[in-house]
Amino acid sequence: AGSGQLDASAGGVTLSSGSGKLVDIKVNVPDPSSIANGQSFILIKGKASFSASLSKFNLIAPANSPLDFALSARGNDLVLTATRRRAAQNTLSVAADERGDLALVPYYTVAGDWVTGLHIVNTSKRTQVVKVRLRRATDAMDALNFNVVLSPHDVYAGFLSDDEQGVIAWTSPDSSCTAPATQNNRLVLPATYAAGAETGYIEVIAMGSPSNERQPLARAARHAAGAPLDCAAVRSNFFADGAGMGAATSRQGVQDRFTTWQAASPAAGIQAGGLNTYVDSGNVLKVSYFIRDNATGIEFGDNAVHIRDFLANPALTNQQYGVFAGDLNGFDFPDLNGGVPLPSGATGNVPIQRGRFNALRASDALGVGRMVNEWSANPANGVEMNWVVTLPGQYVMLRLPQYLAGLASTSSATGGAGRPWAPTLSSADHQPLINPACPRDPVAARAGATAVAECDYRDMPVELTFTAYTREEGTETAAPASLVVSPAPPSARPKTYLPKAVNVITFGQSRVFGVGDVDVSAPNLGQPYGWVSARVTSRDTDLQVCDWDLNDDIDAGFGAAAGAALKGKLVCSSVTPDSAVPVIGFAAWSRKVAANPDASYGRIVEHSYEQ
Repeated sequence: AGSGQLDASAGGVTLSSGSGKLVDIKVNVPDPSSIANGQSFILIKGKASFSASLSKFNLIAPANSPLDFALSARGNDLVLTATRRRAAQNTLSVAADERGDLALVPYYTVAGDWVTGLHIVNTSKRTQVVKVRLRRATDAMDALNFNVVLSPHDVYAGFLSDDEQGVIAWTSPDSSCTAPATQNNRLVLPATYAAGAETGYIEVIAMGSPSNERQPLARAARHAAGAPLDCAAVRSNFFADGAGMGAATSRQGVQDRFTTWQAASPAAGIQAGGLNTYVDSGNVLKVSYFIRDNATGIEFGDNAVHIRDFLANPALTNQQYGVFAGDLNGFDFPDLNGGVPLPSGATGNVPIQRGRFNALRASDALGVGRMVNEWSANPANGVEMNWVVTLPGQYVMLRLPQYLAGLASTSSATGGAGRPWAPTLSSADHQPLINPACPRDPVAARAGATAVAECDYRDMPVELTFTAYTREEGTETAAPASLVVSPAPPSARPKTYLPKAVNVITFGQSRVFGVGDVDVSAPNLGQPYGWVSARVTSRDTDLQVCDWDLNDDIDAGFGAAAGAALKGKLVCSSVTPDSAVPVIGFAAWSRKVAANPDASYGRIVEHSYEQ
């Protein structure tokens, strides 16, 4: 009530009575350059928590400022946090220096004797929180995800393999802190979407960095004598609902995407619960991978595909609940459509970072018109090869609750519990068979069956049209000339169709990985080797991206009821005009020297792309 001024000499914050019970807080910043990114200011030190009364305050920020401001309640204090805006979010790009805040590994496999390794390097002087997510090949459902916390200049490494019983597990003897904790250095893939997860791709997303290295999380994650000081304390930051767990001294978990609370950590010199605030990570992650055949010893690898400026603000999420327990600040995020999809009023006027999948579809990002690479089907020389073509992010083009309900069905028509409905192509028109639970077009009600809403707006199945060339002077291959009875259409170019999120292409059944999702017949290409330009085409024009309705806040606790309340809050809209299918991948070669097996080798050559 009334009015007052804090720190008037520096411009400060003015409090004045507003209409009704609202209190206006007007922010005036004469020199924005003097404010650090993520800097916080305690406006009022209270005797009671402000968490229940945030709606009483009306934040008035300066127009056209390079800073965004957010109010929050931290313990018994009312706090203002400034976040520096980065460039417009449509400026993300593929990183030329192989570093970014998003990295995509096009392929992992544990099929046969293959194992896949991953290395994540923090190239910065700041502690980083990183999301690691494995997505299965069939439909890109989340097979396994966890958080890893990297201290400055730290490296986290591990590998994916399966055992004799077919149990797939991530294994890492690395001491860097993970949430959840590993058991015997392992994280086993949950059974939920493990079917079909023998192959897939990997997303690595920077979630944020503590605003300074004195924050509790940074102190607990710091290495001493070869190990972090207190990983249990680090993990305490990733429980849910850190905003509602009593006194600040006993609070732990995620409060919002900018803030977490940490349990006491005597080992790190933190005697009571500690508050962590976060800022944007920056483009500091360098990620690489290897794929090794344990039977032959052949190994090859490469850098991941790195994206710069994917997120402009922190995206801290808990590792306890997900959207189907009603939690929009849970382990499902960040994803390839952006950060945390909190309702508009939850974090002041800091922009919500969603809609990023449309930016990834741009031609200067991952949107592709043509792929170019070499190919071979020449087993006489001991050469085997596969193309890997990965379509990242297709899961954001589904009405996910409806799709997953179909997977959970016991009906054989939808694949059965935990088994994805496989988008098998019909031989007649190369279109996928209809998924009864998630059709591409609405299904009308009929006798004995209810209506089914349209659900699937993906690019898949993607059509590849091949133009093959010899190795000699770039001459396009052609079938032997022959006379025809006119009129006759021109000969059709070879085509294939990619029905999955991760597709392994063989040429004349030549296989490095021992598997092949689709085969391009070598005789149709006119020779046993050469190079190919493949045109990439979406299945049709009805392409949409789906996201949670940001204008609707569901707050019913965590559980099935809250998850059910969220299911109807998914909104789908058309992709950005002139965007293209996002594609990453490579050609994998192996040369087996029968006379000297130790001389055998393998290599990966990333695809080149045209728009």
